[in-house]
Amino acid sequence: MDKKSNVLLVDDDELYLYLMEKTIKEMTQDIEVNSFTDGEQAVEFVSKCTKEKKTLPKVIFLDINMPFLDGWGFLAEFKKLKSKIEQQINIYIVSSSVRESDIKKAAEYEELTDYMIKPIDRKKLAGIFTKAYNVT
Repeated sequence: MDKKSNVLLVDDDELYLYLMEKTIKEMTQDIEVNSFTDGEQAVEFVSKCTKEKKTLPKVIFLDINMPFLDGWGFLAEFKKLKSKIEQQINIYIVSSSVRESDIKKAAEYEELTDYMIKPIDRKKLAGIFTKAYNVT
């Protein structure tokens, strides 16, 4: 079993991933960051962690618009895996989309913790980590 808490970043914007990883590492050394550029890779990661009884991320930051498997596809696949997952996972959609249709669609997923518009500021990120990981 892994000891370190981890967070999962799922976004096809590699610059955004780099900046988020850098920001998280500046904030705390207690959280390992895993990142993927499409939902399919992220589903495989969550599935593998579940099968191998490895520590799952307590927080997932998920973009909606990605090639291959987008954020909505990830959520549909995650829903199928949910029965095998014993811990609470907080999934945050982090998108540049302010379309009301996306916000309404997100509200239909009980698996989602929140819908946030990019970029997430440090204060909001700190609040999320304090709540999920008890780190400041």
